[in-house]
Amino acid sequence: MNWARITVTTSPEASEAVANCLFELNATGVEFKDSDASTVNLIAYYPLDDRVGSRMQRLRDFLAELPTWGIQSHPARIDLKPVKSENWEEAWKAAFPPRRVGKRILIIPTWSNVSHNETDVLIQLDPGMAFGTGHHPTTRLSLELLEDAIESHSHVVDIGCGSGILTIAAMKLGAQRVDAIELDATAIPVAAANFEINGIASQVNLTQGDGLKDVEGKYHLIVGNILTKAILPIVPYCAPRLHAAGIVIFSGILDTELAQVKSVLEAHQFQCVQVVRETEDNITWVGIKAVSQFADTQ
Repeated sequence: MNWARITVTTSPEASEAVANCLFELNATGVEFKDSDASTVNLIAYYPLDDRVGSRMQRLRDFLAELPTWGIQSHPARIDLKPVKSENWEEAWKAAFPPRRVGKRILIIPTWSNVSHNETDVLIQLDPGMAFGTGHHPTTRLSLELLEDAIESHSHVVDIGCGSGILTIAAMKLGAQRVDAIELDATAIPVAAANFEINGIASQVNLTQGDGLKDVEGKYHLIVGNILTKAILPIVPYCAPRLHAAGIVIFSGILDTELAQVKSVLEAHQFQCVQVVRETEDNITWVGIKAVSQFADTQ
């Protein structure tokens, strides 16, 4: 079977929206490759048939519309290349092997039969949403910090849960309760399906919402694998939503943005206690853990 490989080159902040669009156009899979600090390549595969032209046009229209939503998509470039491979689908699966993260976390796709230890924290997740499969540094950094922060009594909120991987990890690491919040309606069924696959659906509260704006409860830990542009406006809402000495974990931060994020956290009574980094394709991503020093008398 012949395939059309469509590569969309866009900004990091537009990557999630573009990935959703590619999946809505029935991509068999989407691969993310950081080009440099300012661009991301999203590679999707489709059958090479008479629908390719209409898909390309819908992508062009979608990219042109993003700036009207406040999302810059530059350079917004689309490339098409025919690919001949009868075994492409299996080759694509081979690009997503099981992956170990931190001390105990093992992420495997649902088609994998890999053996594992009884002590492993097993997460079953097929490639899908941006920053959501363990194959991007920001997800790995979040998981690494989360693994050391979860306690048996922990009430956790996962902001911008995407595929739900951080929620799944938190529950399987021993959290008592997790609220998963996602703004994008198209991501909700993806997360819900992943919660079912991992056997935690009945223990998770999954809602569509904008960060912490509509949250009323208190948490021991707030986690968000989101870009700096989304992190900064959320920080002022964090401390009042945390128990004493509560923790925030953020990833999706470029190393060049770390000083700004730390400054905003410290201005809102957080002490930054841990920073982790991972470099891939000459881009250094950062994850940060901070503890609240906010004294809530209510």
